Amino acid sequence: MHTLRDFAALPADRVRHRFGAAAARAHRIAGAADDGRVVPRVPPRHREVAFDWEPPLDRVDQVTFAIRAGLDAFVGDLAASRLVCTEVTIEVCTEAAAGAGAVHTRSWRHPRWFTGADIADRVRWQLQGAGPGASELEAAITRVRIIPERVDSTADHEQGLWDSGPDERIHHALTRVQGLLGHDGVLTAISAGGRLLRDRRVLVPWGDAVPVVPAQPASARERTATAPWPGSLPGLSPATVFLESPSVLLHATDGAAVGVDERGILSGTPAAFSQTGRTDDLSPVTAWAGPWPLVERWWDLARAHHGHRLQLVDGSGAAWLLLLESARWVAEARYD
Repeated sequence: MHTLRDFAALPADRVRHRFGAAAARAHRIAGAADDGRVVPRVPPRHREVAFDWEPPLDRVDQVTFAIRAGLDAFVGDLAASRLVCTEVTIEVCTEAAAGAGAVHTRSWRHPRWFTGADIADRVRWQLQGAGPGASELEAAITRVRIIPERVDSTADHEQGLWDSGPDERIHHALTRVQGLLGHDGVLTAISAGGRLLRDRRVLVPWGDAVPVVPAQPASARERTATAPWPGSLPGLSPATVFLESPSVLLHATDGAAVGVDERGILSGTPAAFSQTGRTDDLSPVTAWAGPWPLVERWWDLARAHHGHRLQLVDGSGAAWLLLLESARWVAEARYD
């Protein structure tokens, strides 16, 4: 064979049998055959559920009571098809006389999968804009629609080989407390991006999806909100991070307060440190490192933040991470 025409003239089944899948694809290209194939499938079943009321309901407890049985049937229908729902969108329509028939939509995720009671709780939280104790609605509700955004096979959520009893007990206990206190009543902490350690802790309501921070930013615009963070603390992070950074004292060998000049150089060698900020509680500094500049939003005069970090070990052997802000030393964290 000396031409693509000769190659395309060969039987397709023999080319695949003799040379494999790569040659079969090359054979289709040589013959200008359509590489796309029609794959028959059964269209997915329409599984959303809606509740309509006339006259409209004007209390949260009325709405949640009216939808509970329907939600149990909705979850049971999924279970009969060996499916579970892990993400739903709740659409709430208000009366046209109030808010011109506004539609309020919000998506909710679940750490495992939704039960009927779980979805009812999400509807209640979405309606309780004034807090967990609110019972009156700003506008009467005419329609609530539940849309399953993500449905998984039950095979993907089976119990592990060694059971998952403790995790289930924790989940049920936290969900019960959350049902009593409201959506923001139970929070879990996750680590996010940031330069200051106190900014890296983000509290997420129990059951909500954990924000995903990409390892590398996709654009210069994302670089300010995601990794990497120039000026952030590298290496091992301190165990204790102070949300309210306490004031401390740092004195040089001559007894003067240690500062940092415009070139980022210490005004003196750190010799004494007080974690309480009192002069009668000074402890000798046995080791130190730094300083390292910290610059945020230098282009915005109203929100700009400048500082310097310093690590030190005091006389008791405790290691500290200090931050110089507005000519004042504070303890950002402690290495326990």
